[in-house]
Amino acid sequence: MHPELDVDKVTPPPARLTGFLYHTPDVMPSLLLFLATTMLLVYSGLKTLDRAEAPIDFGIFAIITFSIPVILVSYLVSHISWIWDGRYPVRYGLQAGATGSLLMLIAIVIGDYFDEPSKGLAFGFGCMGGLWYLTLRTHGSAPARIAFPLSLISPFISVYYFWYGESMSEFNFGLLATIALAFASHFFLFLIDSPYKKAVGVSGTRHMSAFIDHFSTGNGRRLTEAIREICQTFETKNGWISIRKKGETVAFLAIPGIHPGPLGELGGSNLPVKIDPVLPGLGFAFHGATTNDHNPLRDEDITRIGKAIVNASESADYSDYSSATVMEGDTPSAYAIGIGNGTIIFVKPGDSDDILPELAARLERPSSNPEGVRLMIDLHNQEGWGRSPLAAGTKEGAMLEISAFKALKLSQSLTKGKLMVGISNMPGEDLGRGIGPGGLRVLVIEIASSSDSQQGQRTAIMLWDANGFAPGMNKELQDGLKGMADSILLASTDNH
Repeated sequence: MHPELDVDKVTPPPARLTGFLYHTPDVMPSLLLFLATTMLLVYSGLKTLDRAEAPIDFGIFAIITFSIPVILVSYLVSHISWIWDGRYPVRYGLQAGATGSLLMLIAIVIGDYFDEPSKGLAFGFGCMGGLWYLTLRTHGSAPARIAFPLSLISPFISVYYFWYGESMSEFNFGLLATIALAFASHFFLFLIDSPYKKAVGVSGTRHMSAFIDHFSTGNGRRLTEAIREICQTFETKNGWISIRKKGETVAFLAIPGIHPGPLGELGGSNLPVKIDPVLPGLGFAFHGATTNDHNPLRDEDITRIGKAIVNASESADYSDYSSATVMEGDTPSAYAIGIGNGTIIFVKPGDSDDILPELAARLERPSSNPEGVRLMIDLHNQEGWGRSPLAAGTKEGAMLEISAFKALKLSQSLTKGKLMVGISNMPGEDLGRGIGPGGLRVLVIEIASSSDSQQGQRTAIMLWDANGFAPGMNKELQDGLKGMADSILLASTDNH
């Protein structure tokens, strides 16, 4: 009995790829495939090889010589692969044997064309050795020092029983071909692996083996370990706004400093759904400042970020005063809402997709009010896709900075009033309409003040779990919702 492999029970294996698994044939189909190709090889040998045995004797001898070494080596490797923390089911060896039989069949046909079928078969055994080496490295995670001798066992046995003592020239040629092609396979992998290892710092062959293991079996332990080997420490700025009623959180606005999608252990997205379980009350996963469509984190990191911002909210100072919503600029435009001693800056983009952290830092810098906290939220309501991210120093970025500065300055001059908040949500996924599993979530902020200009000023923020809006949708929604609130901010999570 081999010892149990160490399994990380905390981190789940990659899940997003599970639906795309391609399960290779099981043991019995693999065995039937191997036997079928072996019979074709034996038939080809009967027709082309000039052997002294009777046809029946040669058939039995060839079947044993071609098949038994492959089966024995497959069984051997499957039972010792735990030594190097690898995995090599018997079906891998049978599938390699079937492929090798086809290669030997082709080699015999080519050799027969040049009146050297025996040399062709000997070269085919060499191909089998190279194939064994490749599968042991890429499927079985075997290191080179182990894969090389194991790859020689099956071809050497077959070559020995087929030609030793009868045709030493074919015997020697078969041995040399096996060693040469096994070495060739090694250097082939070396040439592929070297640039990857130089760039990333770890073996690409081992990562390839982890991918194959996951796709063929669904076991993601090695793949998770492989990804962790190339992980780097990543620091991100995350914002949050907690809304409480009688000491209980009823809504939580999360602004992670990471892109909502792609996200996950190997792709996928759905950040709003992944962070929502750890957010108290009704969660709002707003789009913050991020790099465009790039996310180096995994699901477990999102959970960690969510728990961190929720813990921070427990010791925060709360206020029930706010100032009215101020809007500056056309497109791009900035909305400023003062809450307590801080300000939320909602940004409506123009011809861009995502706001880079450098520009967001400029919008949030407390130059005029060093004590206040500013949080930027990207409404991400641009229409259409395929745009570049908005960076500092660009024309649109400069326009946005000016608009944000004016909005902040005006917001700070307003009299603050009593803060009233309403929340609602419409759950459900409608992929045909571009809406993700987070559905639609609505936050309404109303400011009550003694000033007539601000009396009952109401702002509605509508957050769709979607990737931007379709052409003309902003105007259509604004026209349809006109009169429902003084200001209507349309936003999407950028989930895709």
